[in-house]
Amino acid sequence: MKTKTAHRASRSSLTETAYRAIKAEIVANRLLPGEPVESDRFVRALGLSRTPVREAVLRLQREGFIEVRPRMGTFVSQLDLRQIQEMYQLRRTLEGLAARQAADFVDPQRLAALERELRACDSRSDAGLKGISESGEKLHELIVESCENRLLAEMIRSLHDHFARFRSLSLRIPEKVLSSHQEHLAIIGALKRGDADAAEKLVYRHFDHAARFLLDSILARPNRAAGTRVMIGLE
Repeated sequence: MKTKTAHRASRSSLTETAYRAIKAEIVANRLLPGEPVESDRFVRALGLSRTPVREAVLRLQREGFIEVRPRMGTFVSQLDLRQIQEMYQLRRTLEGLAARQAADFVDPQRLAALERELRACDSRSDAGLKGISESGEKLHELIVESCENRLLAEMIRSLHDHFARFRSLSLRIPEKVLSSHQEHLAIIGALKRGDADAAEKLVYRHFDHAARFLLDSILARPNRAAGTRVMIGLE
């Protein structure tokens, strides 16, 4: 009995290793939308058998990161413009509510430290833009942690990996990163004042702007913008 349990645990661990490795490539856009996912590459790189890699691919398919085309192969899912719109709409609603609650519960010391970090960011280099993005993401996580609603927090975090994928694309749009930076500072200001209405509205505006930047960039240069390809699904 113990042997079977240990075997299942080991198999689960190997699948998790493959899952994390493949997802990391997709989220960072090192595997671009529409590109094939070559299972043998991960079998060799990770030193695994085909079974855990296959199970990882099926899990990523269920999560929408991979699509399996019969008789054609396995591919990274295309970026569907309708899906992008819907995800941003959902997150703005959820995180707006979280910001409203966080205005009453956020730790002032953590908020002040994050404000200092954001204001110290240098926007004059690619590394600086990456730092701005990473610091901004800390604000979103602080809002989620401070909302006092565990189910709401879980729902927002369930979208995290998809937004990490969008964020890695947005890093190639400097004006979007700089715009978000100013919006993050404004949100911090509202939270410091305990202004729940303003915090909620600023979060709404922030996600509306972020979606517009990303979609406009993709639509303007669909084959080159952000180095990716998309599926237009707006009908």
